Amino acid sequence: MNDGKSDFDWLAELKGSERDEVDGWSALSNVERAEIERFDAEVFGLLPYALDPVEPSPRVKEELMRRVAVPEIQSFHERRRGPVASRWLMPLAAGLTVVAIGMAAMQFGTVRRQRLDIAHLETAVALLSADAAALADAETGLAVAHQNLQLVSSRGVEVCALRPTTATQSNEGPYGLLFVAADHQHWYVKVAGLETGPDRYYRVWFETADGLVAAGNLIGQELEFASPTMPDGLLAVHVSLETEPAPSRPSGEIVLYGDEMVRVL
Repeated sequence: MNDGKSDFDWLAELKGSERDEVDGWSALSNVERAEIERFDAEVFGLLPYALDPVEPSPRVKEELMRRVAVPEIQSFHERRRGPVASRWLMPLAAGLTVVAIGMAAMQFGTVRRQRLDIAHLETAVALLSADAAALADAETGLAVAHQNLQLVSSRGVEVCALRPTTATQSNEGPYGLLFVAADHQHWYVKVAGLETGPDRYYRVWFETADGLVAAGNLIGQELEFASPTMPDGLLAVHVSLETEPAPSRPSGEIVLYGDEMVRVL
């Protein structure tokens, strides 16, 4: 602060040697002034080393040592590391969550494909089983047909024609043939022209001196039947229409009848 005085006022108040020093400084060149200022700086810079060291008070010393202690530095680094580590927690958790969801989706897709594959395999197995069953039935049918063919074409076979029992039926009505092998045991019968359906059972009966003996039911769409046994003393053959599958005596209408055996070969 200058108390309202100008530089000229201060110069006017200088006296004696002070005024001589100011006038001498003003007469110096810029180079001389710079050299003097450098010298003053070096001298004043050495003053701290020229002074005797002063022992600080215990309180100040304790505070300085506490601030420069290693735990304080470590806590500083820990504070620096803490936020950095925490910044990675959320992205890491999010990444692991995405990976877990992706793996779950892949696992779900794999399980779904496996279930579909299992269902397809089960369907294929069912179809193969049905085909195998149909093939087995076909093989059985072929074997039976082969046996029946051998029977009807064997030497000494006898044939009995089965005709309708009602006079009103025309020549285009139902008919059948009974083939009996030469041993009079193996036989085969086939019928055509009879209506088939639920609760319609066509049963074959052999007539002997002791009465009627049940031989079996005509089966299949072709209405045929074969057997390796036949009662002795065959007199006639009857085919009845029954509402029950296995009656012990004929209870329905006799639709076909034959009593004449003819040797073919």
